[in-house]
Amino acid sequence: CSPGCADGLGGGEAELPTVSVIIPAYRGGRELVELVERLLGDSYPRKEVIVAVDDPLPDVAEALEKLGCKLVVSNERRGKVHALNEAVKLSRGEVLVFLDDDVAVEDGCFLGKTVEAMRGYDVADVKKVIAGRSLLARLVRIEYVAVNFASMLMARLSGYTVAFNGAAFAIRREALESLGSFPATLTEDFDLGLKCFLHRLRYTFVDSTYVLNYPPVSWSEWYRQRRRWAVGVSDWLRRNYRVLLKAVAEMPHVLLPGLVLLLPSLITFAMTFILYNLGRFKAAALLLIGLSSLVSQLLPVATLVTLHIQLAYLLTAAPLLVTLLVFTTWHIAASKKLSMRSEAYLYPLYLFFYQVLWLVVLLAGLVRVLVLRRTDVEDWVV
Repeated sequence: CSPGCADGLGGGEAELPTVSVIIPAYRGGRELVELVERLLGDSYPRKEVIVAVDDPLPDVAEALEKLGCKLVVSNERRGKVHALNEAVKLSRGEVLVFLDDDVAVEDGCFLGKTVEAMRGYDVADVKKVIAGRSLLARLVRIEYVAVNFASMLMARLSGYTVAFNGAAFAIRREALESLGSFPATLTEDFDLGLKCFLHRLRYTFVDSTYVLNYPPVSWSEWYRQRRRWAVGVSDWLRRNYRVLLKAVAEMPHVLLPGLVLLLPSLITFAMTFILYNLGRFKAAALLLIGLSSLVSQLLPVATLVTLHIQLAYLLTAAPLLVTLLVFTTWHIAASKKLSMRSEAYLYPLYLFFYQVLWLVVLLAGLVRVLVLRRTDVEDWVV
């Protein structure tokens, strides 16, 4: 342990809480083995690493056994929630750190910094940084600046949360026991976060360290992931809308800005629908232009109507450009605040393409859940 890590914790080793790192996995892969190896080598002295893996690949199971972590193995796919609950039963730590099997930890003092950040708090969301150099990775990186900033906003302005990203978070054992087991839903992390709000558990955001998240490798994989998220979030909203409305009434200064930062496409989508409806003017312009070929006196009128359409589009574009400028400026400032790389030059593509695509997937998820009453998704077990 480097002097900085040791000094930051304070007290002797015997006074430090035991940390149980819990990693649910399906099949596993190189990333999982490297993650476990890195965590076992973390400088924090009082720790255990528990991997709950369904249908593991033979070489992955063998590598994990050699590393010496605790293993909960199922030869069939029983789902992430089952794996989480089984691992919690096996754990003995006072602080439980939950990590997805596809994240990476670079900081050798990751656990110590997480424990230090949790002093005086019950639950903590950990900063996530998107790895990769592809266009998709860069767009997701912009999105995760917003995700992290919204989490920090909830922690700094309210001290409570209604949801968190389950890829990396920590919670004290007694707090988790007060909430009960992980619920059997697509959004077990969101459900747990809402329980934290109802139980008034003290919440913080860990930005002194981070995990690396790997984005989907292709747009088709991104769509499958987001389709699952959209169905899960829609079902979460359907089941909990009364509690969420209460939370918004209690913390509007936190939740409403957070929603806008996470989904700026809500603003641009509404603007394009509300500002102008030019269908009648377009039809009138085409008719007048046609009639002008027969009645020359109509040319000035046709010109004025056509000019009106062009000015209207310019006026429509102006608010959109101002919105783009505001969100781009915010992204640069938020990236600096979070010590994350800014991708500001891609923000127009992010706002007018990526965000619109994500909003459409979300709306389709709402229709699937609220209208069709379907919450099943492909290739996922609850």
